[in-house]
Amino acid sequence: MSIISFFIVCVLYFYGFILFYITYLAKKKREKEAFINNFFISLIFTIALSINLIIIFLIFPTRDFIVFPFDVFMGLFLIFFIPFFIVLVKREQIKIKKGKRVIKSSTIDTKYELPLKYEIYRKLTHLVVLGIILFYFTLGFLVQNFFIYIFQFTPDFISELFFTIYNTEDDKMMFTQYLVIFLVGISLIGMSTADFVRILKPELYPLKPINRLLREKERYHLRLGPQISMSVGCFSIIIIFGHFQPIGPLVICTTMTMAIFGDMASNLIGRSFGYKYKNIRDTKKTYIGLFSGIFVSFISGIIVLVLLGRFYYVRFSRLILLPLIGSLIIGLIDYVDLEIDDNLSFNFVITTILFFILIFLI
Repeated sequence: MSIISFFIVCVLYFYGFILFYITYLAKKKREKEAFINNFFISLIFTIALSINLIIIFLIFPTRDFIVFPFDVFMGLFLIFFIPFFIVLVKREQIKIKKGKRVIKSSTIDTKYELPLKYEIYRKLTHLVVLGIILFYFTLGFLVQNFFIYIFQFTPDFISELFFTIYNTEDDKMMFTQYLVIFLVGISLIGMSTADFVRILKPELYPLKPINRLLREKERYHLRLGPQISMSVGCFSIIIIFGHFQPIGPLVICTTMTMAIFGDMASNLIGRSFGYKYKNIRDTKKTYIGLFSGIFVSFISGIIVLVLLGRFYYVRFSRLILLPLIGSLIIGLIDYVDLEIDDNLSFNFVITTILFFILIFLI
């Protein structure tokens, strides 16, 4: 493992430590829902990171966690982003000292419910994840060609380093794997850093307007935000299953698409029309939202597999069976209503199950 990759892995483990620390604080303050959600986020993140290292050392010894030039880019991101965010936090601190920032009371409004407008904004932000599919199967190859062109004008030792690394890979799609790890990785680090400050030092949080997109249980408690659940869920399945080409990326992209659209349909349709029907147990979830999520996730799974069929042939049996199993799992998890954020459970559970079904059963 290169020195830069080792540094990046150490930073990620440090972030995992902070996740567990926030989990401990939730346990200490007896916030049960926050504790359960934070615990599984922390656990899945650290386990996925460890499994990734085991896969690299035992199965693909010629590979690295992330390689040139993305290891350099991620290292530069860490060097510049952390001080930049510290400056933003210090600015908030100065505003408070000068009396320009009024610290709002953290009194909990138990009747607070996120307005539908902000709920829609919240769900639309999840569509950013669809960019991962584009980078895996389309934009990533354009970026690869760009680097091939650029490195023709660099010193020989740099261009040789780049071409040596990628010429050793049997599957040229590994370039896009490293690119996706880089993009999702810096997103995870950026959002986690901000959320750590929001939870541990809320008065110094420089992105307070974003709090309008948080629900009551996320806004006033020690519960990690949904963006952390989503980024950890995506990052974990990518670093574990993405190495196994082409099945890994195929399952990852299918799962994320189903999870995004299934969750959006369940929430928005259930909230808009579900009030006319009976709720599921004593929760705010409705049966019409549940079945809408199952149906939309199933259809979206078929659509993404058809689109990805341009790159990899997908048999008709898989085209129907995989989305069917995935959508039923989404429905089951939604019905059980775990304390774990759907953004994490949907992505991680469905990807794991579908991956091993493809490997061992189909």
